[in-house]
Amino acid sequence: MSEPENEEELMARVDVYPGAHQPTEPDEEDVLRELYGKPEQDGVYKGVAG
Repeated sequence: MSEPENEEELMARVDVYPGAHQPTEPDEEDVLRELYGKPEQDGVYKGVAG
């Protein structure tokens, strides 16, 4: 397999799983909330637990 010519070509080869943003373990969201607090509006945990 040859190297892609550009980023667009590379990204076209990537298999994007539609549920990638969902927790992979039943308690993953609880663990993230404990570590970082509530997620931001975009769903990303950016804070630090107090």
